[in-house]
Amino acid sequence: MVLSVRYSHVRNLVEHYAQEMSDDSVLSILDKGLHTEDEAKHLSYFIWKMIDEMAKDRRQGKVVLGGTDNTSMLPDVSYEMDVLMSDCGFSDIWEKISDDA
Repeated sequence: MVLSVRYSHVRNLVEHYAQEMSDDSVLSILDKGLHTEDEAKHLSYFIWKMIDEMAKDRRQGKVVLGGTDNTSMLPDVSYEMDVLMSDCGFSDIWEKISDDA
């Protein structure tokens, strides 16, 4: 299991959006862990797509995990991604994709 070092709600958020977007790769990463550069790239791009979806859901007043505005979780998402990518040796991938987002 990944994305639950400090903020367990981040995993719930990522899992929700992975299911909403039918992203089996992210769901697999959540269950089996992050192992390859391709997985790190995919997860990094997914997180930025997820953030866009969160903004759309907020504008539409859609309830996600009990709230209509989950933007307060974004610093927690960033923290968890920083830790995960660092622990797995993929910090450079996360930083580059984030810089380009």
